[in-house]
Formats: sequence, C-alpha cells, structure tokens
Amino acid sequence: MKFYIILFSFFFSYTFAQNNKQTAFSFDYNHQFPIGNLANLFGDNSSVGVSFIQQKENNFFLGVQLNYLFGDDVKDSTIFKNIQNSNGGIFAADGTFANINLFQRGFDSYILGGYAYHPNQNSLSGIYFSAGIGFLQYKIFIDTENQNIPQLSKEMKKGYDQLHNGISTKLDVSYRYYGDRNNFQFYIGANLTAAYTQNQRPYSFSSNKYNDESYQSDRLLGINAGIIIPVQRKNDEKFHYY
Repeated sequence: MKFYIILFSFFFSYTFAQNNKQTAFSFDYNHQFPIGNLANLFGDNSSVGVSFIQQKENNFFLGVQLNYLFGDDVKDSTIFKNIQNSNGGIFAADGTFANINLFQRGFDSYILGGYAYHPNQNSLSGIYFSAGIGFLQYKIFIDTENQNIPQLSKEMKKGYDQLHNGISTKLDVSYRYYGDRNNFQFYIGANLTAAYTQNQRPYSFSSNKYNDESYQSDRLLGINAGIIIPVQRKNDEKFHYY
C-alpha cells in the first residue's frame, strides 16, 4: 500500500509541476455489458456522466468523473417468490393485483490519471489513455407506482433490492477530436470497470437468510461517446477561451 501511495504522490507532483495544456469538461453516454457475477443479475445497462480533466504540457492529465447508471433488464424473476400467489401475482392493500416494475439503478465515481498521445503535437486530437480508482454502487430499483403494497413498503424493499457497493477501478481508452476551425470537439472510446462490492443488506427476504458478507468481483465492459467543452486550451502556444 505504501508503494502505491508513493507512486501516486510522485505522479501528482510531477504532473502538477507542468503548465496547463488544456482544461475541459466532457459529457458522455456509455453502454455497458456486465461480465461474471453481475451478468447473473442484470443485462446491459447505460450510464450518463460528466468528467473534468486538466492536461499538462507533458501530455499527462488528471481528472474526476461521475456517472449515473440505469437499466431495465433485471434477470432475477424469483425475488418476490415468497409474497406471490400461485399465479405469480402480488396483491395490493385494496385487494387488486399490484403492478411492479424492476430496474437497475446506481452510480460510480473516479479520480483519473492518464496520458494523451498526439500524432500532431500542434493539435489536442489524439488517443487518450486513463486509469481511475473510485466507488461503484448499484441495486434493484423496485417501482410500485405509488401503490399501497404492505409487503413492499419503503423498509421492506431493502430486503429485496440487493444493494451492493465497493471500491472500483476503471481503464479507458478513447480518441478525442478537437476541431481547429469549427470548434467541434467529441470523443469515442471503450472502457473496462472492475469493482469489488459487498451486499449492504444484512438479510434477504427472497432467500429467507442472512446475506454473505464476502466481496464479489463485478465487471463491466463499456463503449462510450461524448462531447468536450473546453474551458481553456493551448494550441500553437496560444490560449483560447470559450
């Protein structure tokens, strides 16, 4: 652990010692494919996010990223088996069948560090490599459409939603294009998220037992595209403000 702290300290101090080459926000859409344990619970999901980077003259950059995750493919159809009737329905308080929808919801956030390769040193366009460490959280969002369902009250939902969170890492490679004439900036790329998460609910109503407290490995493979909004950039030794 001390080695990584020293390594990050050196990277941060070395990077911040350089002059700024660009400072920019970016907004993107990311489509993700779960791998391993996560694929047993959810199908494909999406995320929308915002990032901020500051690139130095040595082409190293630092940044932060925040993403909101969402999806509508929850694979586990048995989570309510203990409160369903023989036909698979759940009764609301008024005696009618309840309408329940399941979704995936979550978020992740990262501190990023990376390097940009510019084929043309007078342009910011090029291939950007980055790695990040942060936090990932997800759960099954149980939408009861404001119906009165005693079995699925706000507190009871916690026994079914399988809330997980934990430390997460992210690798990303993207091509960023900066238009010199039309001020149009965008990027496309691919990323891999690897997280170690733990179930934060002590008891599962689906299985009628206490949840395992061990950590599990969650993986997400994503492809993304976004727009770049420069705050400050340096091309041909000149600053341009937008």
